[in-house]
Amino acid sequence: MSKFIDTIKHAIIEEDPDPKSSTPSSQAHSEIKGQSTVASPESVLASPGSASYHSLGEGSEQVYKRIFAKTDFQATPVAAVIHKYLDPLSVIPAMDERTKFKTAVVQARAQEGLTEEKILATFDGLKVALQNEQESFSDTAEATKEQEITNRQKKVQEITDTIAAKQREISQLQQRLSQMSTDLVEAQGKIQRAESQFAIAAQRRAVEIDQEKAKYVSLLQGQG
Repeated sequence: MSKFIDTIKHAIIEEDPDPKSSTPSSQAHSEIKGQSTVASPESVLASPGSASYHSLGEGSEQVYKRIFAKTDFQATPVAAVIHKYLDPLSVIPAMDERTKFKTAVVQARAQEGLTEEKILATFDGLKVALQNEQESFSDTAEATKEQEITNRQKKVQEITDTIAAKQREISQLQQRLSQMSTDLVEAQGKIQRAESQFAIAAQRRAVEIDQEKAKYVSLLQGQG
């Protein structure tokens, strides 16, 4: 776009060639030869997309097209005025493109007050529009990050914290279970030992009672 601005500026401020110094055909040949490496104003006006020098991916290309649509010089009133006077000159084959452009600008200046400053100011306005698009996108991107990323990060962290708390709780429950299992084994051991000790003591006492009974049986029989 800056190349286009320079080309337009050069076309606007360039002095009109002296008609006596050369014939229209030789003048046109000289103009065209001098522009072999520079895009002409008319060709740039006719195909603004041709100024793109970067190969974009499909997604980037779609974004570029949306941005381009909002910063398209061809969609401005100034471009419409230029084309109003430039397009009819396309039927004049003897007139080179730069001369056509300059003629159209001169006519537009005389008929509608179009000046170099207004043309170039339009591009400045497009840069402002582009800057506004960038700022708008940045704001939208930040809001999207807040909604789509930051909020999700918070939820992920909350769930992570909940899992960690549950894991700590599970660890504590496992420790309690281990202790209760130990206590259970010890309790079972105590009961088993008590039962065994009681059985031994009861058996011993039963034998003693039987022995003592036998003694008394003997004494009683002897008395009789």
